Amino acid sequence: MSNSLDVQRILDHCMLNIEGATDAMASDMNDAAMKLGTAAMMLASASHAIQRHAAQLPQAPTQPDTEGTSGG
Repeated sequence: MSNSLDVQRILDHCMLNIEGATDAMASDMNDAAMKLGTAAMMLASASHAIQRHAAQLPQAPTQPDTEGTSGG
């Protein structure tokens, strides 16, 4: 860095790198948010399908709790 022109060029280059990194980070975060949103919707859909399937299964008759009432 022999003169102020070199310093200015280096600072400009640094600023361009910082701006580029900021843009890349925002893009990556947006992509991650979209993937998380998609995963959340898929999970909700799967959960709904499981609950609907479980509601269609025949219910087993319930037996009264006789554990504490034996005459022993």
